[in-house]
Amino acid sequence: MSTLGLGSQPDGIPERRGAGAAVERQLEGARALLLDVDDTIVDTEGAMVEAGTQAAAAVWPERRPGEHRAMAQRYYDDPERWFPRYAAGDVGFDAMRVGRLGEVAHALGLDLPEGAHRRYEEAYGPAFRAAQRLFPDVPGLLDEAGRRGLPVALLTNSAHAPTRVKLEALGLVERFEVVVTTDTLGFGKPDPRVYREACRQVGAHPGDVVCVGDSLEWDVLGALDAGLRAIWLDRAGVGTDHPVATVRGLTEVADALTSRFGRARRDR
Repeated sequence: MSTLGLGSQPDGIPERRGAGAAVERQLEGARALLLDVDDTIVDTEGAMVEAGTQAAAAVWPERRPGEHRAMAQRYYDDPERWFPRYAAGDVGFDAMRVGRLGEVAHALGLDLPEGAHRRYEEAYGPAFRAAQRLFPDVPGLLDEAGRRGLPVALLTNSAHAPTRVKLEALGLVERFEVVVTTDTLGFGKPDPRVYREACRQVGAHPGDVVCVGDSLEWDVLGALDAGLRAIWLDRAGVGTDHPVATVRGLTEVADALTSRFGRARRDR
């Protein structure tokens, strides 16, 4: 971590300070981890842009390849916030995706040909499955949580079907017994009820569950408001003025588990 310091406790055991200590405090006495999926354990932006580039080419084959990639990036960026509207339960999944494609066409001055959404989805689906990539720091965290007997559940604002695609493509379907999606209650983060439902399914009190994810709004502030603990995964290092426990990678969470739980065993 960038702000990690070492001191000494009276018994001579090293004590982590700064960002490391904040992460360890969130993990103290935790009974479960609640992980976000998109851009936390899987590179969803990379997969969406790769698949979207191929899908845009299927809809607008006359455009140049560089334009197709720009369309895919805009679709992912979602400037009209169609996805948050879907997560709030205001629009359905298909309507959200139709809206995003329409926004791309409108912003770039393109006509939507007949059957554009169908053609986009037919090209997008197999390309998206093939483009799934697990971040390299995920297996280490899952292994460390397993060694500590700490259940790991998933909470995502995506729907069940695309989430299943991601987990199947990565061979992780059997790894997670609890996967809470927007289909579960009809809405997602930051509604406090969805975090509590995830805690209920994992069998732990919200105050004993640590939510980890890349969205400061949804995975950290929303989780804290719902009574959970939280750690922000700031892979890009953008920083925030909010006083929240922050890591640049999931390896730091795994290291904090080792440090925190290891120290607790020595203290007994």
